[in-house]
Amino acid sequence: MDTPRWPYPLLRLKPGKEALLSKRHPWIYSGAQAAPAQAPVVRVADDSGSVLGVGTASATNPLAARIFRFDDGPLDQAFFRARFESALALRKTLDLWDPQGGCRWVFGEGDGLPGLVVDRYAHALVIQVGTAGLEALRDAWWPVLWEIAKREGLTAFVERSQSGRREEGLDPVNRLLKGSLAGPVTVHEGAAKLSVDLLRGQKTGFFLDQRAHRLQVGSHAEGCRVLNAFGYTGGFSIHAGLGGATEVATLDISAPALDQAERDWAANGLDPAAHLRLEGDAFELMRQLEPGAWDRVIVDPPAFAKQRKDVDKAFKAYKDVFRLGARATAPGGLLWVFSCSQHLDRARFQEAVWTALLEAGREARVLAHLGQPADHPYALNHPEGFYLKGLWLGLD
Repeated sequence: MDTPRWPYPLLRLKPGKEALLSKRHPWIYSGAQAAPAQAPVVRVADDSGSVLGVGTASATNPLAARIFRFDDGPLDQAFFRARFESALALRKTLDLWDPQGGCRWVFGEGDGLPGLVVDRYAHALVIQVGTAGLEALRDAWWPVLWEIAKREGLTAFVERSQSGRREEGLDPVNRLLKGSLAGPVTVHEGAAKLSVDLLRGQKTGFFLDQRAHRLQVGSHAEGCRVLNAFGYTGGFSIHAGLGGATEVATLDISAPALDQAERDWAANGLDPAAHLRLEGDAFELMRQLEPGAWDRVIVDPPAFAKQRKDVDKAFKAYKDVFRLGARATAPGGLLWVFSCSQHLDRARFQEAVWTALLEAGREARVLAHLGQPADHPYALNHPEGFYLKGLWLGLD
C-alpha cells in the first residue's frame, strides 16, 4: 500500500455534526459523514469545507474516522516522531521505562495515536496496528518507531495486530518483525520475575495494566491463603507467594497458561507445594470452593462486554462471578474485583459488585477505587479511553 500523499482528500461531515470534533473528541461515527470515506487517511471538514482535523478513516467500520491532529497538517515522520518522543518522555518521567521491566509506550488515543498500541517487554517491543489508515501510513511511523526503539536498547520486534482489524477489512497479524526470540521474555516486576510469551500470549503477551494491583496484592499476602481467579500465567499468584502467602491457588481455563504459572512459581524460588493449580471454567470451579476459606481473593475476568449491546448480559456474568468471589473470601478478608470492559461504565460496574455482595449476604467496605495505570493514560476529551475498573474491598 502506497503511503498517502499530502494533502489528503476531504471527508465532509453532515451539517451540525462537528460538535464533538469541536470539543476535540477524536472519534467520528459513520452517521456523521456526508458520504463514506474514499481514502484511508483524510482531512475532516465541516459542511462548509473548513478543515477541523486530520486522521485515519474507514468505509466499513461504524467508527468511521479517528483524529490524530486537530489542525490541517500531514501525518508524516516528523509528526510521528514528536508523538513517540512525547509518549516516551512521559513514561520516563513516571519511572516506568525499565530495561528489565514491562511498560506500555503508546496507548492509542491517550497518546494522540488512535489505533496504535506499543508495549515494551525488557529488550522486546510488541506493536498492535488496529486501522487501515495506520497500515497505509506504516512507512511514516514504523521507521521512526524502530529508530527510537533501537536507540533505547530494544532488539526484538513483534507485531500482534488482531483486535478489531476485521472491521477495517484487515487480516489479523502475528509475526516477528525484526530480531530474534528464543522463547518467552522474562520481565522484572518488583521482586517477581515473570515470563511473557510475545507470540502466543494474550493481548500483547501479558496484562501490563495490572502491574500496580499485583504489587498491592503481594504487599498484603503474608500468612494468607490466596485465590487468584482467572489467573492466566499467575502474575498475582507469584506476587502473593513472594509476599509470604502460605498457600496460593491459580484458577484458569487454559492449561498452557497454568503450565507457565507453575514454571514461573518455581523460577521465583517458591515452594511448589504451596501452589495449587485449578484448571477449568472459573464459574464452575468457584462454586465448588469452600465458602470463606480464602483470606485474599482476586477476581479479574475477561471483558464480558466487548460491544455495547453485550452490557446487560455481561452485567449478569460479572455479578455472578463477583458473588462467587465474595462467597470464597474469609471474614475479615480482602477482595479485589475488576472489569476491563470499556462498555461497562464505572457506575454499572459498581452496581454489579454491590448486587453481588447483597446476593452473597456479605458486607463490604470500599478500600480503594482502582483503574488503569499511568502508562495507560486516557485523554479528558476521550472518556472512552478509561476501561479498567476495579474495587478493593474489605469484607466482614
